[in-house]
Amino acid sequence: MRVHIRQVDGHTLVAKSDSNHWIPLDTGAASGGTGAANDPFQLFIIACGGCSLVDVVDILAKGRKTLTRLELNMEATRAETVPKILRKLSFHYHVDGPDISADTVRRAIELSLTKYCSASLSLDRSIVFEARITLNGEAHEPFTIARDAALFDR
Repeated sequence: MRVHIRQVDGHTLVAKSDSNHWIPLDTGAASGGTGAANDPFQLFIIACGGCSLVDVVDILAKGRKTLTRLELNMEATRAETVPKILRKLSFHYHVDGPDISADTVRRAIELSLTKYCSASLSLDRSIVFEARITLNGEAHEPFTIARDAALFDR
């Protein structure tokens, strides 16, 4: 994959990859930008969530499960000091469907975050992944995703 990034003004940038779709980037005022777009770190977290959500859709579809709603809220916890690296990602999946169990959703999430999602699998294994499911309006207990360091050996 190739990426092209162009400065528009100050910290305001536009970028495109092989898909040839431009996306804006900026930083907040505290970092010298205008806050006109997501900053690079925010896009990074969005990419991890989007990658996982696509996997969950595909895994549930292969199991012939009917989705009426699928949403993901994420929270990224960063170190307090520069370079403010990522310490924890919390994934909260909101799923509605008439024929879906919490165990099925959990398994789809675990497969995504341990086997299929290249964005999240590219992150250092010291980063804690926690997931929660709200299925048909019922909240379930959070669980930690076991992350295998051996994936780096591939």
